[in-house]
Amino acid sequence: MSLPPPLAPLEMSIAASDGLVLKGVLVYPESPVGKRYPLAVLAHQYPATADSFAPLVDDLLDLGVAALGFDQRGHGASVQTPKGPLLIDSPVGFTLEAFGAAFMSSVRKVGFDRIDDDIIRVASWGAAQNFIDGARLLLIGASVGGSGVVLAAPKVPGLVGLITLGAAGEAVWGTDGREQGRRAIQQIEAHGLLASSEGDPFAGAANVRAWSQGLKGVTSRIVPGDAHAMAIYYDVRDDVVAFVHRVIE
Repeated sequence: MSLPPPLAPLEMSIAASDGLVLKGVLVYPESPVGKRYPLAVLAHQYPATADSFAPLVDDLLDLGVAALGFDQRGHGASVQTPKGPLLIDSPVGFTLEAFGAAFMSSVRKVGFDRIDDDIIRVASWGAAQNFIDGARLLLIGASVGGSGVVLAAPKVPGLVGLITLGAAGEAVWGTDGREQGRRAIQQIEAHGLLASSEGDPFAGAANVRAWSQGLKGVTSRIVPGDAHAMAIYYDVRDDVVAFVHRVIE
């Protein structure tokens, strides 16, 4: 008997709370076909797109995990609103100051404080698709997407794993954003892997320490250097793969 055809990728188009259309793609592992797969929802860093997760997606598929990457609001294909296109501001210049100014302008312009709600909506859509095991969900986020998945985590039933890579931008959610993140992680039963470089220019290491201290279910991984978000992936890849393999069993 011939093998069944693989499942095709599914394009996602869903409305955010303010009517902005979030776009993404759900990719299934190629084999074994017909089973129910764990699902990882991926929230990327500013100012990138879901494609920045490409090496991680390959590893997830090899582990038998379906991957749902989406373009954050104002990025990539997620720019359409009822009033027309809405795009982030990109840095004009090559300094951290230029980056920070464009990020803060985008926070107000695009509504980054809705990112955690966006993630919940995307995860809900993904969990409803064919061959997805809604009791084995992972949230993975980089930079502001990392803070977003932390805050979304308590509202995602079936969560088995939480991974952050240089989680930052927590001040988007207020001056107590870091404290909100700590409270969110304390509320979840899922295991967590929080990673950052030691010299992360956006306080990623400080977030890892604040969010993991004293919590038995949370593993911290701080690597040398000052790379940010997905730029540390190859430094922590073995940790991520081992973590995902463990929590989906």
